[in-house]
Amino acid sequence: MDAGQPQLESGEPARRKKPGTPVDPARILRVLLQRKWLLLGVFVGAGAVGIAVAKLAIKNTYTTQALLRYEGIPPIEGAPAPPGATQQLGAAVQSLFTDEPLSEIARRMGLSIPRPVLQQLFQVAFDNDQVVRVTTSTEDGSESARFANTVVDVLLERQLAAESRRLEDAATAVEARITDVEQQLTRARAAYDEFRNAQGITNLTTEQEAAIEEAAQLRADRDQATSNISALEARIEQLRRDLRSTPRTSGSVVTSTSREELQLAELRAQLAARQGSLAPDHPQILALQEQINRLQQHVSQTASDGRPRTATSQTSTLYESIMGSLSAAEAELSAARQQQASLTRLASEAQERLARFTTIEGDASRLLGDVRRNEGFLEELRAQHGRLIDASRNPSHGFTIISRAAPPELPDPSKKKRLVAAGVPIGALVLLIVVLLVMELRSLRIVTPKEAAWWGNGPVVGASTWPRQTEALDELIADLDDQILKAQGTMLVVSVTPERSELARTFCQRLGRDWVDTTVVGGSPFDEAPPGGYPSLPPDTRAAHALVLDQGTRAHEVFPEAPPPLQAEAWEGGDHGPALRRAARLADRVCVLVMADETSALELRAMVTKLGRSDGIGFLVLGVPEAYASAPDRVGPIDGFWRAFAT
Repeated sequence: MDAGQPQLESGEPARRKKPGTPVDPARILRVLLQRKWLLLGVFVGAGAVGIAVAKLAIKNTYTTQALLRYEGIPPIEGAPAPPGATQQLGAAVQSLFTDEPLSEIARRMGLSIPRPVLQQLFQVAFDNDQVVRVTTSTEDGSESARFANTVVDVLLERQLAAESRRLEDAATAVEARITDVEQQLTRARAAYDEFRNAQGITNLTTEQEAAIEEAAQLRADRDQATSNISALEARIEQLRRDLRSTPRTSGSVVTSTSREELQLAELRAQLAARQGSLAPDHPQILALQEQINRLQQHVSQTASDGRPRTATSQTSTLYESIMGSLSAAEAELSAARQQQASLTRLASEAQERLARFTTIEGDASRLLGDVRRNEGFLEELRAQHGRLIDASRNPSHGFTIISRAAPPELPDPSKKKRLVAAGVPIGALVLLIVVLLVMELRSLRIVTPKEAAWWGNGPVVGASTWPRQTEALDELIADLDDQILKAQGTMLVVSVTPERSELARTFCQRLGRDWVDTTVVGGSPFDEAPPGGYPSLPPDTRAAHALVLDQGTRAHEVFPEAPPPLQAEAWEGGDHGPALRRAARLADRVCVLVMADETSALELRAMVTKLGRSDGIGFLVLGVPEAYASAPDRVGPIDGFWRAFAT
């Protein structure tokens, strides 16, 4: 067992850390320093190429954005209530990415690209404030702005077309109802005329006719009031749903000096307030709507005039409008219910007055009431149909353009350009470094002591430029004196390369001669002992003097208590086989000579395997290039190697 190997408290040998490194960092640094000008030149040249590629091959991208806000579509009597703001916006945005609008956008932009590619060139999104953002990115700033505005135009046109179709469908439905009511009115008139002719009622007194007319009109008004209440209740329920899905506040971008926008907001507030108490076709409502449309058109045309803009957060206009409409509808419902109660009471009183007439006159009054009711209903339906036709010819898309897209002044910051400009020189530099390292390490030759220690898994006891430099052998022997003088037993010296076995012989001969020449200071090894005799010397000194003797025999004769000196023997047999393993196992230690820049890592590993032992092996690296002569010449636990001694 290696005397220097650490042990655990249980007595088992501790697993020691593998000495050295597979590749010495100093070796990598030397390769890079030797090629520093080449590396610098490649880096600068590749950097110039990267910058040129980034500027010429990667084009600039310009991103612009158009903003719209969905204000909602005002309800029209006779038409079904439009969906909520969120549902309406979602449907409008999704419809833009279908085949028809994409084809229209491509036609207007003059693009002949597949629709899946086209829909990747722009984005349309909206937030909780019903603000729609149309974002486009192209290689030309003007084209990017035109692209965004084209998408906006197609969106608004499709919304207008959809609203027009919705109103036309509602008008068609009203037309069908008008036809039914006309048929009912015809039948009611025919029944009334037939009843009068059958009963011989040609003229009624003024009082009777007035009572019949009054009772019929009151019943018609009562029925109409009941119908209005049902319509108001449905409208209130829809307004409440819209109110729940509409945020209270919204962000807006306004010009700091836009008096037109302030006036537009005031007109909208007046319109919302009057819609709760006046009919949609009232002259005041129509006049306000016309003013709002003209002013809105003017504001839209001057939205991108370069005036300073300020982002503000305020109560949502749509929310206020819905709230005002809801309040007005609730008030109208309350009034309608009171009116219905009053009409019901008056109709009952009129019916009581008719009860004083004959049964025939009462039947005449009932039939005449059917005629009057259908006439009133028909008149109302025709009015609704007229309003729907007018609205379908001039529909509202419900959007307000906050700002149209304008050509951006600067291109977008391009990460791709920076990556290319920096990546090309870095990649070229890394590639060149890899090539240089591969050329340096492709043969797996060991050059430094650290590499020999790692691949041999043992300590390196010394390193020298010998035999490259002949005089370096003396320095090597002198460097080993501090350990050799303390060593005992035998040491087998083996060369990894069989062609270099003469180095083992030369090393052993020079090692023995150096002990004789340099250990004793003055006099012959066989001179008489100094006064007092050698036994009084310290043990180390006695051992050192004992090493002077040729084979150690006289050392025991002169100093019987001195330990045997270190005996180094060069191996001159084959480079493998049982003889080598036996000699290695009988020796107290084995010193393996490794020729730097000649011995491969695999050869060194194979030599350790051939020795047939795992401890007591040390390495001596010879022929170290001058560039690594100043590197550490001892690696690993060398004390354990020299203290190994078979007892």
